Amino acid sequence: MKKLWLTYAWKDNEDKDIDFIIKKLDETDIEVKFDRRNLVPGQRLWQQIGKYITDSNNCEAWGIVLTKNSINREECIEELSYALDRALNAKGNAFPIFALLHGILPRELPPALKIRLCIVLENNNWVDQVIAAVNKTALGFTPSKELSKFILREHKTDEGYCLEIRPRFDRISPFAIAVDYHEKESGNVIRGNFGPSGIIPSGHAAYNWIDSEKTLTDGTHCWVCGASNEINSTNSIFLFYKKRPKRIWFGHQQNLEKYDFNCHNA
Repeated sequence: MKKLWLTYAWKDNEDKDIDFIIKKLDETDIEVKFDRRNLVPGQRLWQQIGKYITDSNNCEAWGIVLTKNSINREECIEELSYALDRALNAKGNAFPIFALLHGILPRELPPALKIRLCIVLENNNWVDQVIAAVNKTALGFTPSKELSKFILREHKTDEGYCLEIRPRFDRISPFAIAVDYHEKESGNVIRGNFGPSGIIPSGHAAYNWIDSEKTLTDGTHCWVCGASNEINSTNSIFLFYKKRPKRIWFGHQQNLEKYDFNCHNA
């Protein structure tokens, strides 16, 4: 098991936050060493700490839980000095040094840590990042199978909701969106609009506007709206509705793609 020395401010453990961090790391293949677990009472404190951090048999990586409390603690900065001495003089850049950030802005980092790996505890995969840092390996990348070339985002409105649709990188014109005809006829689907991404439009300037019934190639009777307006990374189409329709179609007017709300979340 790789051995990690963890530095922190005692004040940060008043609500057992440090204990939680250690508990999560103890569930991995990392052996976490820290003061309450490894230091012997009654003996010189800094002599013991220095031995742990600088001895390759006791410590193979060093991390600090960096907060408003620890960043100003002389003891924590002294342990950082031990780690830097180990990295620069004993093992060179091969000795991993990193910070676990909580409530700290990049400009507040000590100079020595600004060029080191920093892991934000608010990230869901912070444990995996620590494991990668200790083992000196890349975190790795697993692409999501659900990624689409379109970005869909649902917004709350006074009338109910609106679904914003835009391509990640493409520039598509003309663009249309369609729903089952009964969704529009019943009043559930209200209207479609164009506008800048991220801004719910109250109106729009449309070119060659479409607002009509259409039968798709699979025989589905739909209501379709659209225009020759270009949809791109900064311009979106918006569909307004009271309750989510079960399915929609959208894309270039000649090549609409189906999106099933029962299988996805906007």
